[in-house]
Amino acid sequence: MAQLCQNQNKLDELNTRVIIISFSTLPAIQEWLEQTCSNFTVLLDCERKVYKAYKLENSFWRAYHPKTLWFYTKVILSGGKMLDSHGDDTSQIGGDFIIDENGKFSFIYPSKNSSDRPPIEDLVGVLETIKHKSE
Repeated sequence: MAQLCQNQNKLDELNTRVIIISFSTLPAIQEWLEQTCSNFTVLLDCERKVYKAYKLENSFWRAYHPKTLWFYTKVILSGGKMLDSHGDDTSQIGGDFIIDENGKFSFIYPSKNSSDRPPIEDLVGVLETIKHKSE
């Protein structure tokens, strides 16, 4: 999320709309948006219909992968605070997808664990390719 926020101008140049789909509750997502940039559209999918349709997994062991635990340890040690899950099941594994203007998937990245996200450079590269094809 931080990388997306830091690259908001580039995403705007590429005529990209970022939509975040969360299984979270409204209070939890509001708190999260206060901690991050809130420039993106957030849709709530409490029943996880989209997660299931995209075949994204739910795994306690992979959600609390050592890389994820290390990330949260660094946040706490640097004075950051953990966000309250508000009772949400935090074992959902997410993913990143790019859908072009024709509704075709141009990029599919199901995460292996909670801290696994593609580099922003990869996402921007796909978006640039889509833009050049449409020109």
